[in-house]
Amino acid sequence: MDFTILITDADSEITSGLEEVLKAKGYKVLIARSGEQAYRIIKDELIHLVVMEVHLPDMEGFSLCKNLRAEGFTSPIIFLSDKESEIYAVIGLEIGAQDYIRKPFKINEVIARVELQLKNYIIKAVNKKIKIKDLEIDLERRIVTYNGRVKELTPKEFQILCKLAQCPQKVFSREELLSEIWGYDFVTNTRTLDIHIGYLRKKIEDEPHRPRLFRTVRGVGYYLEI
Repeated sequence: MDFTILITDADSEITSGLEEVLKAKGYKVLIARSGEQAYRIIKDELIHLVVMEVHLPDMEGFSLCKNLRAEGFTSPIIFLSDKESEIYAVIGLEIGAQDYIRKPFKINEVIARVELQLKNYIIKAVNKKIKIKDLEIDLERRIVTYNGRVKELTPKEFQILCKLAQCPQKVFSREELLSEIWGYDFVTNTRTLDIHIGYLRKKIEDEPHRPRLFRTVRGVGYYLEI
């Protein structure tokens, strides 16, 4: 499995050092210099692990971590910090991080901890699946199969599918799905969601023009048939 790692730190020396070694090991690496940039990347990309500085230029990494966990982001988060007080490590772990590394650190130490968390991530993922008819969703590894064939979904498509699949037969309004998936009010442009549902039908349904999975309730929204 190919893993994508997001490094969030304003220190270019740190990010470039980690990026170089991680890429050499075969990982895809993305860089964010601020919390807001990291949040946008996580919303738009499939991120398997985040390495994040506690003190970012625009917000606290702790706040970002809490928000991500509240929104259902389950990938491992490793904090970096130059704070020596043990209380910071305790807080980081309590709000949902998997590890806390103090600066200055040795690159190999960080890499070892990254690979440990990715290994744990795979182990935890084994039983976290949703199966509906011929559709199977691996929530942790973010793999979708239909009739045994892997379907390549964009991050937004995967989020929509998971939201519908976790409560099949429940009708979600367009506004509810837009707010949940995009993170803000898209009431004035509900076509954005309609277009993504259309993409999901083309990728997964046997007959996209006569969908049996992604059903529409006119004037309301969508639900997943079981």
